[in-house]
Amino acid sequence: MKKTILLTTLAAAALLVGGTTTSAQAKTYNQKGNALAGYNVKKYRTVKNQNRFVKRYTFKRSYSNIFQTKPTSIHATKGKKVTFKSNVFLPVTYNHSADWGNPQAEVLSTDGNTLYELITQSSGSNKGWIVKYNLGQLRHKFGISTHHMDALRRASYDHSVGKMTSKDQQIMKYVKVGPKFNTGHGQSLAMNPKNGQLWFIGKPVAINTNVQRVSTSSLKPITKINFKLKNTVTMGSNLTFDKHGNAYFFTYSNGGWAPKGAVKIYKGKIGSKSVKFHLIMQGLRNRPGTKPQSMAYNAKRNRLYLVSDSSIASLPVAKLGKLKASPILGNRRWITNSQKTAIADDRALVVDNSCFRLNYALS
Repeated sequence: MKKTILLTTLAAAALLVGGTTTSAQAKTYNQKGNALAGYNVKKYRTVKNQNRFVKRYTFKRSYSNIFQTKPTSIHATKGKKVTFKSNVFLPVTYNHSADWGNPQAEVLSTDGNTLYELITQSSGSNKGWIVKYNLGQLRHKFGISTHHMDALRRASYDHSVGKMTSKDQQIMKYVKVGPKFNTGHGQSLAMNPKNGQLWFIGKPVAINTNVQRVSTSSLKPITKINFKLKNTVTMGSNLTFDKHGNAYFFTYSNGGWAPKGAVKIYKGKIGSKSVKFHLIMQGLRNRPGTKPQSMAYNAKRNRLYLVSDSSIASLPVAKLGKLKASPILGNRRWITNSQKTAIADDRALVVDNSCFRLNYALS
C-alpha cells in the first residue's frame, strides 16, 4: 500500500519532548511460578470456521503524494462488505525524511478524541517512542479530517526543514512526543477501557517475557511485570482488553496437540504487580493469515477482532469456548498490501500507516 495514506504520528514542535532515551527505570515486579493456568490438552477443541486464509506478501513502500487533501477508501474483497475511509493523515517526516514511517500500534481513547501511537526507529528495531495527540482539538480548530487534511503533515514537514509557521506551531501544541525506550516489537500497545491504563508486551514470543504499563502523561513505562506463562508456552505478540478489564491475546499453533495453523485464544487479567491467563479451550481451526499482527475489542458489539496481514476475523466474546461457525465472521480481505493492520476501536481501522474512519461498522 502506498504511503500516500500514511498514518504516522506527529511530533511536538516547540515542546520537543522526544528524541532522547529515557533513563528512569520502571518499577519492576518479578512474578514467581506460572502465569498460565493448567489445562488438559485432550479437552481442547476447534470450531471449523470458514477458511479465507490470506497469504503474506512483499511489503513495498512509497512516499509519493504525501500532502493528500482528500480521503482514500479501502474495501473488503471477500467476506462481509465493509468500506473504510481515511479520516486523518498524520505526518511521515518530523526530523528527517520518513523518520516517522514505522508505526507499530495505534490506540484510541474511548471517546475517540485522543490517539496514542507507538513508532519504532526502523523495521526490526526494538527502540521507539509513543506520540499522543488531541484529535478532538486538531479536528475542531484545524479541520484535519475535513477541509485541511494535509495540515498535520505540512506542519511536521515544516518542522523538519526549520520553517515552521505560526499555524504549524499552533497545530503542534496539541501533540506530545514521548521519550525513546525499549519497546520490543511494539505492535501490542493496548488500553484497558475499565481503568484507562496503557500496556504493551515488552518481550513478545518468548518464554521469559514481560508486560509494561505506560504513563498516559509522560508516555514512558512506569511499571514492568516479568513473568512466564509456562516453560513450553511463549507469550503472544498482540494484546487487547474488554470493557470488564479482561486481557486477551492470540497465537497460531505450530502443530502437536492442537492442529497446525489453529488459532489459540488466551484470556486473563493484568494487575498492578502480577498477571494471569488461561487458554480458552476452543479455538479456530482456520487462521486469518500468516502472522498475527494485532488484536482489538469492540465494546459496542462485544466482539474480538483477530488481525493478520490484510485480513480480519471477528468473533463474539460471549460465545468464547462454545463458538459455532455461524457467529464467526469470515476474514475480510482488503485491497491493500499492509503488514501492520491494526484496529483501534469500533470507530477506526488503521492499515499500515493509515487511519481509516469507519463507514460501515464492523460486526
